[in-house]
Amino acid sequence: MVFEHPEFDCLNATFDMFVDVFGLYVVGTSGVPDAHLLHTANVLAQYLDNDEDGVPDDSDVLGVLTDNNFVVPVWMESDRESFWDEARGTPCEDGISMAASMYYGQDQWALGGLQAAGSWDTNLEEVWHVVSVGWYETYPEFFGDEPESRLSNAMDTARGGHFQHIPDSYPEGSWYAYDDDTCDYSRHEWHICSKAEQEEVDELAYDLLNHYDFNLPTRIPTGNYLPLD
Repeated sequence: MVFEHPEFDCLNATFDMFVDVFGLYVVGTSGVPDAHLLHTANVLAQYLDNDEDGVPDDSDVLGVLTDNNFVVPVWMESDRESFWDEARGTPCEDGISMAASMYYGQDQWALGGLQAAGSWDTNLEEVWHVVSVGWYETYPEFFGDEPESRLSNAMDTARGGHFQHIPDSYPEGSWYAYDDDTCDYSRHEWHICSKAEQEEVDELAYDLLNHYDFNLPTRIPTGNYLPLD
């Protein structure tokens, strides 16, 4: 952990804790406990190096994130508002990228992992939102959210059709029937609990995730990143 960003001084006015994860930074404000910041950083490391051999699993995915200076903030909502107000006219305004945040005091941390904590870990969703940007942009034909990507086609099949607006009800036979107004092509709610069930229920998604030799994460991060020597 360091106490200032090596390149963007404009981050240092809001954040005072920085953890380097393969060239990406998890950044925290003063009210965030070290243990929570480090847990988020370890979840990020485990998503990027899921086999924990000390080497990122897909260097192109990582490159998208580092080239665009993504940071993962751990802060409060009030910190977010003041940060972007103060970022106007600085290199932070257009020079850094954020795809998701963790909010201390609101979100859940399963310190030690899901089994040890016995609770949900919001990091698993929010940190993945950041990592997934690298997968979308590296392999748009497969994982992009534009029409006709393999992922979009799988979503259309799961929903029983292509919907730009959330329908009042889904066609009979669709297995994806979540009707929240955030249920668009950039979000998902997953109800399949095993690989065998996925193959039975959703052949297109199963094919995408299992038959193209992508080095996707297969182990759920615990927040305890222990790379092999």
